[in-house]
Amino acid sequence: MLTEEEFYKESIDANLYYLRTLRDFCINIELSFYGDNPYKKRAYILARESQDLGREIVTLTNGKVPSKGLNYQIFYTEYTLPIERLTEKLFNLNLGTDITEMQLKLTPTDTFEVNNELITTLTSFNDRATSIANEFINLAREIRDEMTSNNLFSYSYPTMYNFMIITIELYIGELNRLKERIRKDPIIALDTEYGYNITAYEITSFLRGLIDPNATSYIETLNNILNETYPKLLEDYNNLPLSPENQQNLTERSITIIRRIRLLIRDMLKDLLDAKLYFIIEPLAIDNFYRNINYFLYALDADMKEE
Repeated sequence: MLTEEEFYKESIDANLYYLRTLRDFCINIELSFYGDNPYKKRAYILARESQDLGREIVTLTNGKVPSKGLNYQIFYTEYTLPIERLTEKLFNLNLGTDITEMQLKLTPTDTFEVNNELITTLTSFNDRATSIANEFINLAREIRDEMTSNNLFSYSYPTMYNFMIITIELYIGELNRLKERIRKDPIIALDTEYGYNITAYEITSFLRGLIDPNATSYIETLNNILNETYPKLLEDYNNLPLSPENQQNLTERSITIIRRIRLLIRDMLKDLLDAKLYFIIEPLAIDNFYRNINYFLYALDADMKEE
């Protein structure tokens, strides 16, 4: 059973991370349709709702958030603000960069004074977040199903919608766990690890398909991860018997590959901002992928020191 302080801290971390992620997904959907489209309008509304709720949570906490989340760059990264501004410039959007500027001033802390009023308010936030997340799942599934039935054209593709659905389903799972005040047990942790490995594999696959075909060094590394490293790891998650030894082995291997992907995306973001690298997707998506990878390391409680 989670203590009130644990519930408070984990709720802040989950919501600040996933609400920005959900916002970014909605922006991707908006940019996937040309002209007026009802799906585009629904995505716009959900993007603003998730953005506004994220702003409320920062206000509720008076800007004080768990230090671990800041250290792992799961709320924003060093590239988020310039990437948002680049995306606004390229696509004539208003992404509410004031929220990112607000988050850049967040204060890390490990001690919170929690009272019943705060718990009640945050419980309400979690319920509202669950509603927004479920609405997004409905939207993404509807678009995906229409696309796969050849009834709808989108500049995105069904596998991207599958990725978004899986990610936000993980968010809903976290919110449900928090609602029940349940700590993660080894089985839940292993299932979560597997889910994030699937997510990381998909991210790597997307990067391979979306990157400039002239970026040969990046493509070689992406191909190696997709064709050699990940298939064996995912197979072992499915087939190895559950034991402390196997779980530790799988976690350590996951950390190794996720660190590798993290460094790769970091270099991509640098080159993207320096106009040395191009993708056939909005720049915001690449920073979103980077935070996904950071969140995976955060979830594993890995040491972020890089060689």
